[in-house]
Amino acid sequence: MIDINTALKKKTELLCNGLYLDKDLVSHYKSQGIDIDFGRKGGAGPLGGRYFILEDNRTLVNVALWDNPEKSNLVLREKTGDFFEIYDIQEKSLFGNLKLVPIPKYYGPEFKTTDGIPMKKIALVHGFDCLASTIYQKCKYWACGEACKFCGIELSLKYDTTIEEKNYNQMNEVIAQAKKEGRCNHMTLTSGTEETNDKGANRYIELLKGVKEKYPNLPLHVQIEPIDDLSYINQLKEAGADTIGIHIEILDKSLREIITPGKAHIPYELFEKNWKQALDTFGKNQVSTYILTGFEESFDEFVVDLEKIVSLGIIPYITPVRSIPGIKDLPNTNFNILLDKFIRAAKMMKEYGVNPLQNIAGCVRCGGCSAINEAYMSV
Repeated sequence: MIDINTALKKKTELLCNGLYLDKDLVSHYKSQGIDIDFGRKGGAGPLGGRYFILEDNRTLVNVALWDNPEKSNLVLREKTGDFFEIYDIQEKSLFGNLKLVPIPKYYGPEFKTTDGIPMKKIALVHGFDCLASTIYQKCKYWACGEACKFCGIELSLKYDTTIEEKNYNQMNEVIAQAKKEGRCNHMTLTSGTEETNDKGANRYIELLKGVKEKYPNLPLHVQIEPIDDLSYINQLKEAGADTIGIHIEILDKSLREIITPGKAHIPYELFEKNWKQALDTFGKNQVSTYILTGFEESFDEFVVDLEKIVSLGIIPYITPVRSIPGIKDLPNTNFNILLDKFIRAAKMMKEYGVNPLQNIAGCVRCGGCSAINEAYMSV
């Protein structure tokens, strides 16, 4: 059994490097009824991966799976019992063992909503039991040529793996099926940014109300850009959101202009106003912000900027940037540097009384794409 410090290190390396998966192995395992593949090609959040559990049987990690052996020193090999053996070709030794989280049964083509949409196109399971859906699959920054460099939100439409807009009736049907399978104990709702003053808040509000009416005890997480009219944050809470993510993504201002050219127009001061309002509305440990790392940011400046956010009471959901499979190669994140960032962030959270383990819905509770929770437990 591995301890929390070992789990933190292994998870961080897997988040950064991913695994090489030989295509022949995909066919081999599928012939045995083991559905392993290269994951989704589009959508919001990290692409091209699957969820695994470390050998402690509890640490969840979203691992990129590469078909190019040059992409990773870690290779997925034989399966013994419940676990795949992972070999480190650089160290010429066993890295560890990973258990594949199975895909839900409702991903099968026979599962459709009453209006005929495959349930898989409405919502996916992230990790163990976090149902996730992009409720509106378009973004104004894609339309104007200022899309974030790491985003694949509209690729899902290109690949016909989703529909443009979901409604609460469809969502409720998928929730019902996912609950039958034990795969929905909380939910993440995200969206592209709309070209309206509410930036999509009203679309969220309608859907939240419809879901909460049928599932009043299901914790719901929403993600939205900073809004000028702060009353929308209160309205999201009143409609049924339990936690909120207001994502800055890149801390360095000059890098923001390159990596997130559209969102870079939003002043940092507006983020702070929204974070503070969200904390007043949603409460302690229920407000988070995604922070992508792996670009050419200064470590020392990163730490300074990070402390500004944590000192407000915001959970920093730090993740390594991941390339978009077949579309765009983004930088590889040095896992030793990321490990140091996780530990620094965890110590800051302890210092400022922020506890990610008390977050009740969404990415922070799921924890698959970041090792921030493991870092918090380790310091």
